[in-house]
Amino acid sequence: MKNKVAAFFHSTRFKTTLWYATSFLIFEIVIGITIYLYLKSNLYGQLDLSLSNQVHIIHDLVEDSKIDFTNFAPDSIYSSPYEAIYDLIFETIASSPRNSYIQIQFGNEVIFQSENLKGHLITIPQIKSDGIHLTDIDDTILSQRPIRAAISEQGKYKIVVAFPVVQILQTLSQLTDIYLIIAPIFLVFSFLGGAILSVKALSRIDMITEKTNEITTQNLEKILEGGEFDDEYGRLVNTINKMIRRIKTSIEYMTQFSISASHELKTPLTILRGETELVLRDNKTPEEYKEILQSNYEETLRMINIVDKLFFISKFDNAIIKVNKSEVSINQVLKNLVDQLKYLGREKTICLETHFDKDATVNLDVNLFKQAITNLVDNAIKYGEEGKPVLIETKLLADNKVKISIINKGEGIRKENLPKIFERFYREESSRNRDTGGSGLGLSVVKSIVDWHKGEILVDSVPGKRTTFSIII
Repeated sequence: MKNKVAAFFHSTRFKTTLWYATSFLIFEIVIGITIYLYLKSNLYGQLDLSLSNQVHIIHDLVEDSKIDFTNFAPDSIYSSPYEAIYDLIFETIASSPRNSYIQIQFGNEVIFQSENLKGHLITIPQIKSDGIHLTDIDDTILSQRPIRAAISEQGKYKIVVAFPVVQILQTLSQLTDIYLIIAPIFLVFSFLGGAILSVKALSRIDMITEKTNEITTQNLEKILEGGEFDDEYGRLVNTINKMIRRIKTSIEYMTQFSISASHELKTPLTILRGETELVLRDNKTPEEYKEILQSNYEETLRMINIVDKLFFISKFDNAIIKVNKSEVSINQVLKNLVDQLKYLGREKTICLETHFDKDATVNLDVNLFKQAITNLVDNAIKYGEEGKPVLIETKLLADNKVKISIINKGEGIRKENLPKIFERFYREESSRNRDTGGSGLGLSVVKSIVDWHKGEILVDSVPGKRTTFSIII
């Protein structure tokens, strides 16, 4: 049980749900803070604007009244400065709900206070600039919270219009309370939503995992469904299917390779076994023993040649072969190699002829390159017509490329077989005999060497006339 719980907390499904819920929570907090700050700024902005307008209107009204409050004398209309001011600003007081506290001074004398001040004097801070000044005033008698005030001190009048911000703070507090109630609910829903989404999204992964586990070496022809969708899962399915096909191809190749290698090695081993049994069965003359030993020696060399080529190809396939490239003269390399290979054609009286174009410097591994040319020359002699020369020529191409061609006259290769000749262990039926058949690995070795040098190998054959193998490097 503990293992299942631990596995769940380490699963992609849980991590996806956690990331979704965390992201949603962060987003929710950011939105909440943004709304709170916006509302706070907007409420204070509207309050400041309202207070500033009220101060401005009241100042204009008392200034325009031309009433001299220095020597104010009661008359039949106004018995006190308070009544005069109240009459001037009545409409302003009535039309604005935010002018809770209004105080007007003329010089150092307070000539008007709103009724809610109840005679309490608002202490006005020093103002360093003309115009309307907005500030917070701490007056615990009027309010336990700061009072937002707009103050105008122009001419002989000092005007204060104030409003307790407790209402704004209460509004913001209520908003916070609502948010704290809603936030956990949204968090729970985000977890549930993330869990549902992760289950639905990853269900296809579970299906892919289940179907992949069903695939073995016995059913590699089976493919996963879902590759038709153009999304991440579709691409994953297509990638897995391609991998399965590559594995199937590799296994088929390995199987065919093993069968072919076993077949090639079985023939000389069978010959060795048969001739050894023949020797052990009856007494032979020294000449007969020597002839049998010579045959065994040739078959042993044949097996060594097959094993060497298999080992060479395996090293190329696994990129573990050591390569030493250097800048060399291609014509000089071929001249030295031709001198060493002349003996190959003595038995069939085939000579090696050369025709070299302008010399060129090529970056290659000389030993590997010589091995490739040797294999091609050996094949040209082996399958060439007796007494007909083998031509080795070079031609300088554009882009500093060189074309090396080995041309012989003989039976040639049928057109339908040309695409197969570089396959490992492939041999034409007409060449399957102990004298010329070989192992079917020589051209595969050549192809590997040319590919490693990032070159190109071409073949052109006219059956019964000539065959040309060309390396472009």
